[in-house]
Amino acid sequence: MGTRVIRTVVVAIAATAALAGCGGAAHPALTPDRTSTTPSPSPTASMPVITAPATTALGAGERIWAAFSASTLAYDAWWAQLKPMLSEAARAVYVYDDPSNLPSMTLAGTIRVAAKAPAEPRYTVEVLVPTSKGTFALDLERATLTSPWLLYAIKFPPGVQ
Repeated sequence: MGTRVIRTVVVAIAATAALAGCGGAAHPALTPDRTSTTPSPSPTASMPVITAPATTALGAGERIWAAFSASTLAYDAWWAQLKPMLSEAARAVYVYDDPSNLPSMTLAGTIRVAAKAPAEPRYTVEVLVPTSKGTFALDLERATLTSPWLLYAIKFPPGVQ
């Protein structure tokens, strides 16, 4: 089993435990507007242009992808901008990633929110990121209707690690 698959499973289990009340601290607050103090990378062909407010699932997904895909940043700068947008469980997994190991890719379409079954429509969402390497899926969660959207897992396209 690939390391990305194992990570996704570990994050999913940890996220489930956190949602069930077994997790530790509450989710940290994110700045709900475009005046965030977190440095954002300059848009390139591999990163999105931010189009939606940060309080929406789409806006959070765009910002998360911009931070995660900033493969030219040094680890400390990359982690500083990504960490506030991650759930506690995702922080435990993605802290070990190295942005220089991300594959070279470009956006191949518009980032969008996936159609979702109504099981937990207010608290989880999947944001799809079409790239030249395939479509990445960003799984986001929030604790309440007014909580910020946070990343809890990234599903990589088949064959991409």
